[in-house]
Amino acid sequence: MDSNRYIDEYGVIYSSDRRTLIKVDKSIFCVKEYSIPEGTTHIMENAFLCCETLERLYVPDSVVLEEGCLCECAKNLKYARLSSNIKYPDIALFYGCESLEEVILPEGIEGIGENMFTGCISLKSIHLPSSIRYFQSATFCGSGLEEITLPEGLEQIGRDTFVTCRSLKSVTIPRGVKKIGPWFVQGHAGFEGIESLSPHYRVESECLISNDDDGLIACWSREAVWHVPKSVRNIYSICNDQIETIVIDNDIKEIGY
Repeated sequence: MDSNRYIDEYGVIYSSDRRTLIKVDKSIFCVKEYSIPEGTTHIMENAFLCCETLERLYVPDSVVLEEGCLCECAKNLKYARLSSNIKYPDIALFYGCESLEEVILPEGIEGIGENMFTGCISLKSIHLPSSIRYFQSATFCGSGLEEITLPEGLEQIGRDTFVTCRSLKSVTIPRGVKKIGPWFVQGHAGFEGIESLSPHYRVESECLISNDDDGLIACWSREAVWHVPKSVRNIYSICNDQIETIVIDNDIKEIGY
């Protein structure tokens, strides 16, 4: 055995002091359920990358840091429980986990990282703790979400958050939200609409519009020929499966990507 590392009976490689989980030896690892031992404090990026047998993962509260992808493309992962000491998960912890159905996020977590649930097509719903203040970009992009309740304390939503979420039915924007990036949601046949409780955004003619600069963020109209609302002065994104023709009758200062 390498004196600089420890390998458990399942083929999971740790540092010699067993405090850092380095990676999984996929030539050995074949279990469906794995509990990281209490006392582990760090997990290296891509530790469970493409780990095909893993279905359930438990991360103990002793883990204080998770950076980058954790289980990227672990295609059979269905359940994950994260440490209560994780406050700022950075990016893509579950990117491409197409079987993921349930994640237990800890109370106290303050943000959802970039691409954290991108491509999680089996994730139909998720409980978001009240402590969450921000979503980074593309947090649920291409996921299977059908419904979601955004926490009251949410302040910032990154771009592409729910784009290509064609099962999502509706979204209510909490009062505290101050900033929403473009490509917020995708208009599709089953989408019922957005309600805004935030004074920074209004809903008008089946569109989400910023009150700060009259910028168009999202549109869910089912009209084949759609006219941009007269009050819009900037167009940041239009992502809609239903519209065939867009008509702009008013002066527009800026058109985004």
